[in-house]
Amino acid sequence: MFPFSRMPFDKKQIEAAIVNLEKQSSAELRVYIERKIPLTSSISDLERALQVFTLLEMEKTVARNGVLIYIAFKDHKCSVIGDQGIHQYVGDEFWRQICATMISHFKQKKYNEGIVNAIEYIGKELALHFPHQPNDCDELSNEVVINE
Repeated sequence: MFPFSRMPFDKKQIEAAIVNLEKQSSAELRVYIERKIPLTSSISDLERALQVFTLLEMEKTVARNGVLIYIAFKDHKCSVIGDQGIHQYVGDEFWRQICATMISHFKQKKYNEGIVNAIEYIGKELALHFPHQPNDCDELSNEVVINE
């Protein structure tokens, strides 16, 4: 792990956006940021995001409605993926559009704004298909994961 002072992300602001999303939806969202895609394998950002999705056990939500925002900061790569419960409603183009919007913010050095806007946009879609339930429990941590 490395200190956030060297990364252009505000962990607390991103985590607050996740909490707000989960007040609107029973779905779960995680953000995983690392400097680079590990050099030990020649995989794409999407393949790495799928590895991280499994590593974080995001497929274990009851409704299979977990969403991962994956960012490889120094590689200028990102992927957004949703488990089968939400993916069946939105499809690949939805995730690509969110990633493209984040990248456009990143190019302007608006890193937090890009992630927070993506979370808000995802939250609106999740609320349509998985509205917040009175007995909803937080199935996954809201902590933003930073990994070297």
